[in-house]
Amino acid sequence: MSRPRLAIAGTGYIAGHHAQAIAAAGGELVAAVNHRAASLSALSDRYGFARRYLALDRLLADGEVDALVVATPNALHAGQAIEALGAGLPVLLEKPMAMTTAEARAIAAAQRGRARVMPAHCLRFDEQVGWLRGLVRDGGLGRPVHTTAYAVHAGFGPDGWFTDPALAGGGALMDLGIHAIDATRYVLGDPEPVSVTAHCGTHYRDLRVEDTAILTIVWEGGVTSGIEAGWWHPHAPGPSGSVRVSGTEGYAQTFPGTLVRAGAEPVVRFPAELSEQAVQRRYDAQMRAFLATFAGAAPAPGAADGVTSMRIIEAAYQSASSGRTVVLGRDR
Repeated sequence: MSRPRLAIAGTGYIAGHHAQAIAAAGGELVAAVNHRAASLSALSDRYGFARRYLALDRLLADGEVDALVVATPNALHAGQAIEALGAGLPVLLEKPMAMTTAEARAIAAAQRGRARVMPAHCLRFDEQVGWLRGLVRDGGLGRPVHTTAYAVHAGFGPDGWFTDPALAGGGALMDLGIHAIDATRYVLGDPEPVSVTAHCGTHYRDLRVEDTAILTIVWEGGVTSGIEAGWWHPHAPGPSGSVRVSGTEGYAQTFPGTLVRAGAEPVVRFPAELSEQAVQRRYDAQMRAFLATFAGAAPAPGAADGVTSMRIIEAAYQSASSGRTVVLGRDR
């Protein structure tokens, strides 16, 4: 059986993780798209593919690819994903799924047959996050009461399109907060959000988008979750993917993966540090799950998960702007 042939739209930093993952998962990277020729050539030279395109429509016209990874600025996600789905290609779509909930729903509606979208919520494939989800699922902490998750860059932050509201749609919340939101939801078994209260601000750099976002989410079932996202903060409580769960019978967290049951000493199962190898393993596992959809497996996460993340983010910006809690009805 021939190897699946994949192309990547976008040739920035994150494309390197996807390129490595394609090889590790048994696929073949055959092409890439970027309007910046120098960046496109650099990725091509590094990973040894010859097909280089300045526009996605040219790639799709030439064909000879089995799927597309979209790793471009957020403003391009909806258009490129819908175009690829319309050409019959499955799409692995970088987070956030889109700029708005309406765009995310349009992507979901464009799915047909094998042409389905899998949002790239890579923390679902982290070893420690998976361990924590298993504890919650199996009742190891009793009934979950409260969670806290962090996605904070200490002493650094991005520039370029990440800080351009027209291209990014927001700041640290769109870039990092979505990781903490989706990881929390995954650990809890993917509940639906009931309400969102948020405070966003720009405190550490002169930016046109927020460098700080603090959220409180109430889920169906009554669990309350705190989310902290930021760039350029003086301290990070842990690496991206730090999730903490308090239950009626115990407490557990990632980084370090620690379990504390009432009356017992803490048991540390995983290290506090997030190595480069562990980060890449997230992407490798994610790519294996994406390639499995070619044989009929349902995308997990699926488009509905990406839409839910966008609903929460959109509600957070509304809450921060109005100073009020935003109540969300069940998505239709």
